[in-house]
Amino acid sequence: MTVATVLALLLLPLVILRRRTLAAYYGTIAAIWLFATIVWQRVPLFEWTFVAVTVISFAALALFIAAGEHVRWSVNRAALIAAVVYALAIPRMLDAPIDGDEPFYLLQTASLTADFDLDLANQYANRTAAKWGRDNITEPQVGDPRGEHGELYSRHEPFLAVLMVPGYALFGIHGAVATVALFGVLLVRSTLRWMEDEGVSEEAARGVFAFFAFAPPVLFYATRIWPEVPAAFFFVEALRGMRERRSKRWLPALLGLVLLKLRFVLVAAGVVVRRKIAIPILILPLLVIWFITGDADNVHTWRELIPMNPMRYLVGLGGLLADGMSGIAFQAPFYLFALYAILRRKKTPHGFRAGLLASLLYLFYLVPRGEWFGGWAPPLRYIVFLMPVLALGIASVWKEISRGAIALVAAWSAGLVIYGLTYPWRLFHEFTGENAIGEWLSQTYESDFSRLFPSFIRLNEAAWWGVGAIVVVACGAAVIGRIGPIGPIGPIAVFALALALAFNAGTRPARVVEFEDTHVRRISGRIYPNPYTLMRATYRQGWVLDAGQEISFLAKAGTHDLDFITGLGGAFELAGRTYTVRPDVRYQRIAVTIPSDGRLTLRCLTGGINLDRMERR
Repeated sequence: MTVATVLALLLLPLVILRRRTLAAYYGTIAAIWLFATIVWQRVPLFEWTFVAVTVISFAALALFIAAGEHVRWSVNRAALIAAVVYALAIPRMLDAPIDGDEPFYLLQTASLTADFDLDLANQYANRTAAKWGRDNITEPQVGDPRGEHGELYSRHEPFLAVLMVPGYALFGIHGAVATVALFGVLLVRSTLRWMEDEGVSEEAARGVFAFFAFAPPVLFYATRIWPEVPAAFFFVEALRGMRERRSKRWLPALLGLVLLKLRFVLVAAGVVVRRKIAIPILILPLLVIWFITGDADNVHTWRELIPMNPMRYLVGLGGLLADGMSGIAFQAPFYLFALYAILRRKKTPHGFRAGLLASLLYLFYLVPRGEWFGGWAPPLRYIVFLMPVLALGIASVWKEISRGAIALVAAWSAGLVIYGLTYPWRLFHEFTGENAIGEWLSQTYESDFSRLFPSFIRLNEAAWWGVGAIVVVACGAAVIGRIGPIGPIGPIAVFALALALAFNAGTRPARVVEFEDTHVRRISGRIYPNPYTLMRATYRQGWVLDAGQEISFLAKAGTHDLDFITGLGGAFELAGRTYTVRPDVRYQRIAVTIPSDGRLTLRCLTGGINLDRMERR
């Protein structure tokens, strides 16, 4: 793959760059590679360095495509570049075994290929998933449907599995992933063509291209086994067909969309709200599931259509925007510019507004759900289908966006890609309320940096501050009519100042201590609940200490409320004082006193205690 990557970086520019722009690109990557060689001589971490250099080199190519003077732009050339990049990314992504729902989609494909049916009993018995690195998958997921004669079916709709059959039959798991990547290429081409249809300028399309095609979340979902990227392609084709009044385009596209996942019926309903001809398409997924399993709604219930508590919507929407682990601001910051486009919607094309309106019913039902933050998938899974719409809106206001803000987003996006390709297994993060950067800083400095990142999984003070900052900036920019009116250096200077202040705050003791967090020096004991507990985020998480075990952490001086649970009762020592607690099946709270700021040790003396959190009054 090293040779293929180098050849791609040398030859791909010939497809799209010309004359001085091409020469400037070659000079740039020569300088990048020379600098990387010098760094590698001192820090010989080949894997990490190679991925970083590759991503930075492709980012340089994207920059010259976006801003170069001599560029032979076309959607077909852009799609070709996307095809090469995805082909190079697939082996990196498959360095980590497929995870989450991926093995179960692929088990369906394996069953269709080998047995010509969707009964997975043979696949579980034969340990088919072992050849994909998942030898622990020998039984269905909890709640998967079963047939009258003991058939074992997957809860997942079979259309994606059907689409992957030819690729899997020819090339195994790599062929299956290549099928999804092919839909990624089609998505890139279709989205760029849609931009042309909607009157977006070539300059804007070139600028948006790399952010959409080669940054999260599209890049990661185009190189793994999920239905999200194919769904995004069908959604774009349906909207394009509606715009052109071509039923031969939008009807098949809508059919493909709803067959991929039952929840996309909510999107399709928004697309065809005034077209009675499409009603059978909305019903078809239910008929398919009923025919396979005998139960039309599969693992879902009709009660899911009942509106939830309003606070759930507020938390879900806030998390979508700002959550440090799974929100747009941290996992796909480019799409924050879509907020500006929404607020300036009168200047945006019809396709952008139509796409947003079509997704409202879907968002209404999906935003408050607990799996919005999890589902054991890469971040932002549930809105990948909406990314082409957001990209179109951003492209329509591209000239109004500060180049300084774009530079910051580009650097952050490149970092996300480097991280995701170097450690693909970490895309499947355990949803604890911390994100990767917060965990790393907390572990390095043994101080609670995670509290500075908004968390809606485990609500913290930074959560609403983060949402407020995003909304204020977006609204202010819309009123002014431009993002970053103080010039390209302004956003960078503001970001650098905020970073310095945050780092200083992160090294100080926190008002709240969550005992399962990374900053706690967990000398002994064990986490609760176990890391792979189903729906773990719904539990009160903590750290269990038995007699003789201890932990150490930074804390502020003053009186704190300590939350814990203990079925045994016992005694513990904290800051030189001994506290005795009674046994109880419920969580308890006691007041503890910390004499001064700094590091202290909590030691269990007798019995056992499950520590939840400690908060200063």
